Order: sequence, then C-alpha cells, then structure tokens
Amino acid sequence: MKTTSRFISVLFGAVVVSSASGGAVENVIDNSAPLVYYEFSAGGVTTYFTDCKGMGSQNEVEQTRVSARGENLTVKIPGRLSAKNITCSKGLTKSMDLWTWRQQFVSGRSGRSRVDATLIAYDQAMTPIAEWSFNGLWPAAIDFNETTPGKETIVFAADQVLRMR
Repeated sequence: MKTTSRFISVLFGAVVVSSASGGAVENVIDNSAPLVYYEFSAGGVTTYFTDCKGMGSQNEVEQTRVSARGENLTVKIPGRLSAKNITCSKGLTKSMDLWTWRQQFVSGRSGRSRVDATLIAYDQAMTPIAEWSFNGLWPAAIDFNETTPGKETIVFAADQVLRMR
C-alpha cells in the first residue's frame, strides 16, 4: 500500500509541476540524473562530460566622459572581449589523454598544443541541443577529487568561443 501511495504522490507531483510550469515536466522521480551530456572533441581527443560550465564570452566595461548639450555625462562602453574559461567534469577513467595534453603545458612544451575544439550538448535521449566551437583551446588546469571523489575536473582556456546552434 505504501508503494502505491508513493507512486500516486510522485505522479500527482509531476502533474502539478507540469501545470505550474506551463507544460514543462520536471524529472521528479530521479533528480540526481544528469539532464545534459557533453561530447568534447579537441586535437584528436574525444571524451564525454557530465557537467560543463562557462561556455561564453564577456566584455570589459569601460567608462568614458562625453559632453552632450552642455552636460557632462559618463557612459559605459564595451571594452576588450574575452572568452570565459570552460570547466568540465566527468567520472575518472583509465584514459590518460587529457592528463598527457595538460602535461605538455606543465613542462613548457605547449607550442602546438593549442587546438580548435567542439562541445556538443545532448539531452537524455542523446539528441543534440547545443554546440559550441572554440579556437586556441588548451587545458589550463586539471583536478581530481577536489569536491567529489572519483571525478576529474578540467578547466579549458580558449581565445574565442562561438555558439553554433
């Protein structure tokens, strides 16, 4: 009887969430499952991440003074454009590809290690939902077990980022 009650509660919760959010259904049964998966390809290395953040760019904000109709004003204008660092995480595997690539920078042999890369986001049905392209990408940091044991976190720096879809 308890199982039936729980099922009805979960089902009712899904209906309430669906109607409250205009039709979007939340995964109320297992919120711990990742909703998006990422395929990363760069310089012959392809891997999959469960979490990626920072795919974007930003401008410095500069202030300048202008005179308009006898009034001195300060206006904000876009300054230098830069790509944000991308932070991606995945479960620890036997593959040494990312570690080896990172070690080229640690040892000072990074001359040809900056590559163009793509990152494709997939939904749970493995349907592509977004894609980014990066120019001059390189692994700026790699970390194991800092916050979650068994996870590998890589920070990538890039010269340019473009959202393709």
